[in-house]
Amino acid sequence: MGYWVYLARCANNTIYTGATTDLMRRVREHNKGASGGHGAKYTASHRPVSLAQAWEVGTWSDALRLEHALKKCVRVEKDLLIKQPERIYQLAERRKLTFLISDVAQELLKQTGET
Repeated sequence: MGYWVYLARCANNTIYTGATTDLMRRVREHNKGASGGHGAKYTASHRPVSLAQAWEVGTWSDALRLEHALKKCVRVEKDLLIKQPERIYQLAERRKLTFLISDVAQELLKQTGET
């Protein structure tokens, strides 16, 4: 099972940061809204949502720590991470995160309409 941290672009061009074990399911949940308690409140009112970038890590704990680090980033940093996903390694180094991070396959982003 993979653990993912992702950046999603909302309809109003804001960037939402989250963590999940299933990227495609999570994007679908965001686009369904908060019904059933599965979509985030923020994205429910800013649909549609598309996956902008994602990184896989080894554990749920690692995913939550990376998500926290991304949430502390300003918009300009998030935009750069979307365009240059390899910058995640610099962010991890600055935040002293020492686990393995893999970037998402471009095919997965194409499936959700980004790139």
